[in-house]
Amino acid sequence: MRRLLVPLLACALVVVLAPAAVAAPARDQAVTRYVALGDSYAAGVGATPDPASGACRRSDDSYPALWAARNGPASFTSVACSGATSGEVVAKQVRAVGPDTTLVTITVGGNDTGFGPVMATCSTAPDDETCFRAIRGGERVARLFAPGGLISVIVGARLQAPDAKIVVLGYPRLFEPGACDVAGVPNAARRAALNRAADTLNTSLADAAQRFRGQFVDVRDTFAGHGLCSADPWINPPAQPTTPAVYHPNERGYTHGYLPAFTAAAARP
Repeated sequence: MRRLLVPLLACALVVVLAPAAVAAPARDQAVTRYVALGDSYAAGVGATPDPASGACRRSDDSYPALWAARNGPASFTSVACSGATSGEVVAKQVRAVGPDTTLVTITVGGNDTGFGPVMATCSTAPDDETCFRAIRGGERVARLFAPGGLISVIVGARLQAPDAKIVVLGYPRLFEPGACDVAGVPNAARRAALNRAADTLNTSLADAAQRFRGQFVDVRDTFAGHGLCSADPWINPPAQPTTPAVYHPNERGYTHGYLPAFTAAAARP
């Protein structure tokens, strides 16, 4: 059933969203009209959320909001939402893209792979194998299903705005290698496996984005040296009680990690 979901969803998108694409008027390509889609990493949950955004927990320190504040686009809309899967982005967010949209960003896929439950398992499991089993399950989803989810989002955005530049931003590795004195983080073997899982997801998303005329932005290099366990972490550490910000980029992560990578991509033709 899941293997049939993506093609069926793509067909449904053509029927439901195509009229907006067909009706797209001519527009000045020099005027940037920007829409941000995605999950908690796009919303900015690890920074300081705006209470007005409710459960979506969008922040003015997210990479979409920072870029908009610095570049002054003609319009800017973020509908990114904490906890969103690719299916929810298609169902609830893609319609924010209009025929005059010229720039769309997407960060999605982590929740498809069970990011939250996997992190919880690896933080509390009494043995490593339980953690590794959860990670392997997430990696299977990353290889087999996350690409199709992203493709559905890209197809939906393209149908709404056929000429828009679509930028897909990936995920950082959460941990720096080596010794770690941060309370609550998994042990070294689990941290390494979680970093490899991030690599698996980024590889799958990059391939899907490139095959469907999206530009993939890999943020692993910009975050290098600033994962948890580093001297200057750009990822929020575990906390008690647990908060939605845990294992998400903090303000420095968005300002110095995501924003430069996105700015460079947005400037490319």
